[in-house]
Amino acid sequence: MTALAEKYNLSQNLGGGGYMKGYVRYHAPANRHYVGLYWHGKEERFWRYQGEPLFDKRTGIKLLSKIQADIDNGTFDPRTYRPDSPLSLKEYSTIWLETSTACKNTKKGYRNAMNKAIDYFGADHDIRHFTYSKLLKFKSSLNLSNDAEYNIMGALKTMLNFYRRDLPSFILPVFPSMSKTQREDQKYLTFEDQQSVLQAIPERNRPIFIVMMEYGIRPQEATALKWDCVDFDKNEITFKRSHSEYELRETTKTGSKGIRTEQITQRAKESLRMAKITPSFKGFVFCHNKQGSHYDNKLLNRLWRSACQETNINIGLYEGVRHSWGCQLMDMPGVTIDMVQDGYRHTSSKTTRRYAHRKRSVIADLIENRGKVINLDSAQIAKKK
Repeated sequence: MTALAEKYNLSQNLGGGGYMKGYVRYHAPANRHYVGLYWHGKEERFWRYQGEPLFDKRTGIKLLSKIQADIDNGTFDPRTYRPDSPLSLKEYSTIWLETSTACKNTKKGYRNAMNKAIDYFGADHDIRHFTYSKLLKFKSSLNLSNDAEYNIMGALKTMLNFYRRDLPSFILPVFPSMSKTQREDQKYLTFEDQQSVLQAIPERNRPIFIVMMEYGIRPQEATALKWDCVDFDKNEITFKRSHSEYELRETTKTGSKGIRTEQITQRAKESLRMAKITPSFKGFVFCHNKQGSHYDNKLLNRLWRSACQETNINIGLYEGVRHSWGCQLMDMPGVTIDMVQDGYRHTSSKTTRRYAHRKRSVIADLIENRGKVINLDSAQIAKKK
């Protein structure tokens, strides 16, 4: 039995006999209609359709038709047609968020997305009844930036994929085509630019920035690096933890697929040895004071902004270390997008292209110089003859 089935005592085989043909009746005291049927010897009554009372018989007939379709498909459960159904958008999104292993910031984004969906579809909307046309109308109603719409629709799709693990026979609806905005010119630093910024960072704080630049890791993975992941004998360093706000997570942002074990380069080795001189707090490699306090994202960004101002370089920390690593590799002869993808541990090359996007000027130079031939003057031609 699945996690959802165990929590709500549901059976994956919800259909079966033991019911009469349903009916729609008017209830005078309540001044509205209800749908009724006998299910396994018990009369069930349903008073709402898509969260609204059944004020007219036509709406009641629509509800009865949906119920009978679920019975025919073997997916009927009376609880899904009542408020607080385990398969209502509000209730199931709560289950999903409670069991999700995403970091705090990602969960916060998911929660905001679900609130948008609940506001539009209603808290009682059955998650099995999403369709392409409904999703398209929802997307059109958002009236947000392209990236914000992409994140909201992506969260909804992630939740429905989670439900498909509960019920493998569930068919995921087709989602409207979405893509994040691609920057025409990805900002990044050359290796030389990075060295200029490093020189403007206080010497005792440089080791963590050097390691970030050397391996293109996320700042929250650098702050979470512990000495148990550094093996000088094997000459290996492993990035397998991350910070989410101030919480240490025993996984990377992308889970186990994001774990990286790399050879310790000479620059990294020198930085790690420098870091070993300072006291360590709970085994963290990089600490910024005599008490052994480890870095957080706020401190790293403050140090980075100060160094950038001093060197007249305008770029964020994430772009300056992680994006720049991929872009630098892509500008090296013989390096392919597959190599950079493997380095980042991305599952899709589309993701890698967002991080390692060549400058438009580089592409323009390639176009300009493709197919060029060497012009020979008449003296050279005569000599060749």
